[in-house]
Amino acid sequence: MKKLFAAAMVIFAVSLSACGRVEDKAGGALIKKAREEYTSLNSAKVVMTDLSTGEEAQSFTFKYDEKDTLVYAYYGKSANSEYAQYNNGLECFTYENGEVSHMSKGDAEFVRYTRKLPHPQADAGLLIYSPENITDAKEETVSGGIKVTHIYDAQKIGAQVEEGNVTGFRAEYMFDNDGVLEYFDEITDSENNGRQETYAYRVEITQQNSVDTVENTVKRFMDK
Repeated sequence: MKKLFAAAMVIFAVSLSACGRVEDKAGGALIKKAREEYTSLNSAKVVMTDLSTGEEAQSFTFKYDEKDTLVYAYYGKSANSEYAQYNNGLECFTYENGEVSHMSKGDAEFVRYTRKLPHPQADAGLLIYSPENITDAKEETVSGGIKVTHIYDAQKIGAQVEEGNVTGFRAEYMFDNDGVLEYFDEITDSENNGRQETYAYRVEITQQNSVDTVENTVKRFMDK
């Protein structure tokens, strides 16, 4: 399955979750608390917005049923690709660049996600924090709350974009005065054929514990 929810389709070759005994960076405690709160949710909709256009670039809606089976729907579109997926624990529908595919429980590649076997985007790793790969960290009080900025070594995390080479990556988290996460931004700098380009995306966790039904994001492509 594709690695979803990465700024400008950035793909990380290594896990962005901290492993082993690594010293925390500034703001680390706030992010780890936000991770715990996120993974405790029964449902939510995660929205990624392109800050240059104000348009929604990707979304991931999920809900755990009474058996802790994850039902989720994803949709994302970039300049070069379009991808959607819906999985209810029994069936999985996928749309990718004009092609629709289907898998059922029992098929070799089918995955039923649960709290014990979480989907990557319903897990703590959605909130990027890899202290061993952070080159600069800052926690500061700003108007309306607390801002945490982490600058990463782009080479060490193996970041990539669809076109060109990544030259820098940073994550900026915004918390309210009580330390509750409001949103976080992912900013990726790259060079493509001599041009400097910056991709900035905002990730917000909305509809927390209030998702009623997870709609099949692939259905509209099946009806064409």
